[in-house]
Amino acid sequence: MIMQKLRSVTKYFMWFVAAAFILFIFFGFGSNILSSKRGDENLIAEVNGEPITYREYGDLLNNQTRIISGSMGVNPVEERKLSDQIINGLIMDRLLNEQLNKRDISISDEQIIDIIKNSPPSMIAQDTTFWVGGKFDYNRYLELLKDPRASRFISDYAAQIKGTLPKRILQGEISSLVGLTNNGVAENLMEDSVRMKLEYIRLPLDEWMGERPSTSPEEFYLTHKDIFTREEDVRLDYVSFPIRVDKERIQSAKDLAESIIKRAENVPFDTLVSIYSYLPSNRRLFNGWVNVKNLSSDFITALVGRKTGGITYPIGLDDGYHILKLLDRQRDSLNLKEIFLAVFPSEDGYKTALGKSWELVKQLRSDSTTGGPEGYDVKHTECRIGYVPDIPIDFGTFLDEPKKGAISYPLIGNDSLYVCWVEDIEEGTPSFSEIKAEVRDSLELYEAASRAKEYLEKKLTGDELPRHPEKGKWSRTPYFTLNNYQQKGIRLPEKIVLLSFNLKVGKVSPAIRGGVSVFVIKVLDRKTPSKDKIKEFVPEFARNLQLEKQMIFYQEWLYELRKRSEIKDLREKLYEYE
Repeated sequence: MIMQKLRSVTKYFMWFVAAAFILFIFFGFGSNILSSKRGDENLIAEVNGEPITYREYGDLLNNQTRIISGSMGVNPVEERKLSDQIINGLIMDRLLNEQLNKRDISISDEQIIDIIKNSPPSMIAQDTTFWVGGKFDYNRYLELLKDPRASRFISDYAAQIKGTLPKRILQGEISSLVGLTNNGVAENLMEDSVRMKLEYIRLPLDEWMGERPSTSPEEFYLTHKDIFTREEDVRLDYVSFPIRVDKERIQSAKDLAESIIKRAENVPFDTLVSIYSYLPSNRRLFNGWVNVKNLSSDFITALVGRKTGGITYPIGLDDGYHILKLLDRQRDSLNLKEIFLAVFPSEDGYKTALGKSWELVKQLRSDSTTGGPEGYDVKHTECRIGYVPDIPIDFGTFLDEPKKGAISYPLIGNDSLYVCWVEDIEEGTPSFSEIKAEVRDSLELYEAASRAKEYLEKKLTGDELPRHPEKGKWSRTPYFTLNNYQQKGIRLPEKIVLLSFNLKVGKVSPAIRGGVSVFVIKVLDRKTPSKDKIKEFVPEFARNLQLEKQMIFYQEWLYELRKRSEIKDLREKLYEYE
C-alpha cells in the first residue's frame, strides 16, 4: 500500500527532508546560547569528521531567519523546536553537500544569472504590479533587475538558487533510479479503485476461553516458535514533564485583549494587528473574505448580531484570545480581520520542566540498578528499528542506532519535555523462560480460536450469514477500497481485508482468526472500473504513483545515507540545565 508506506516512512524523515529546503525561524534563543559559547572548539555537531560550530549556527540564524514574536513574548516550546530544526538542518546539509561534491553536482554563476533572468521567484510572478493584460510582463521584471535598489533582492535570490537547485538535481538523480512495472501499476490501481462491500460475523475469543489447555505452554512454545520471533523491536521507556500555562498568563492575555478593544476606538485596527497579533504556525490569520462554513462555532457566536465595522469581545480558545473585526458581509461570507494573542507557557514554566527532566536524566545516568526510576510515571512503547514510536518528539539521532541502556537528554514535544531510554532491543526468538507469561496467553487464545472455528464450521452452512447469530455479531460494511477502509471506519484487521479481495462475490470464507477474534466474511459486491475508465485515468495514476515511489525511495536513501555516516549530535550542550 503505497500511501500507507509513504506515511510511515515520512514520519521518520520529516525533520531532515524538510530541513534541506526550509527557511528557519529564530526567536533569539540561539543568540543567548552563543553569548555563553566562545571559540571554534565549541561544536554542536560533527558529520563525517566535519565540524559544525556554534559560530556557524549563529551565522545561519542571523542571515537566513526572521524574528517572530507576539505581544505576549516568545513561546519557549516553539523556540526549542525551531532550534532543533536548525541543528538538524545543518547536519543534513553537510551530508547532502558531501554527496554533491562526490557526484560533482554544481551550478555556475552564468547558470544562476540565466535562471534569475528567465525564472522570476513566485513572489514576483504572483505580484500583479508586474502584470499587463492579465499576464506576467517580463519587460517589467527585467526593469526591476536593472534597478540598483534591487541588488539585495538579486543577491538573496542568487543565494537561494545556489543553495537549493543542486540539491534538487541530486534528488532527481537518485529518484530517477526508480521505475514502474505494469504489474506494479495494476496492483496499486486495484488498491485505489476496486471497491468492495462485505458482510461478516465476528466472534470475540474471550467468549471461548476458560477451558484447560490440551497441551503445556512449553510444548506449545516448541511447536510454534515462529509466533514468538521478534523483528528487531526497540522497547522504549519514557517520562513526560508537562510545560504548563499558568493562570496568570491566561488572565494577562485576556486583560490585554480587552485593552486592545478599547484602543480600537481611536487607533486603526490594522495598526493594532501589526503591534499585537501573534502569527500562528498552524493557520493564517483572518484577513479578508471567509466562508461562514470555515468558521468555528465560537467565532460565529461572537459575530452574531455584530454590525459592519464592529469588533467582537475577546474569544478565548485553547490557544489564546482572538479579536475579530467585521468589515463587510455577503450571503454566505464575511470580510474579517483578526488579532490573535497566543497564550503559551512562560520561560519560568519551561525552565521548571527542564530542571525536573534533567534531574531524571542525571539519576538514570548515575543509577546502575535495573528497572524504572521510582517516583515517576514511566510509560512504555515499542517500535521497529529504523522507525520512531508514535510519540510527538523529534528524536534527532537518538534512535538511529539504538543501544540498550541509551538515555536521551530532554527532548521537546508539543507541550511537554520527554526523557527516553532504551529498555531493551529484541531480536530473534526469546527463550521460553523469558516470555513464559506471553506463551501462556498465546496458548489460551490459540485454543479458543480453534473452538470458535469449530463452532462456526458446524453452525454456518451454505452461502448465507445469519443477521442474528447465536454467538458473535453480524455486521455489514459500506463500499471501501484497500487504501481507504480505515478512513471509512471499518474495524477489520488488515489480514481479513486482504483476504476479502481474493474471495468470489457471494461466497463465504472459512473461519479465520484476526487478532483476538474469529471472522467469517462474505463479499456482497465488488465494483471495478470499466476498460474505458481505466484507459482514461491510468496515465495520470501511473505518473502520481511514480512520484510517490520516487519520494519513498529518496527518503529511504537519505535514511541509509545518514545511518552509514558518522554523526556526533552534541545538541545536549544547548539545552543542559543546572
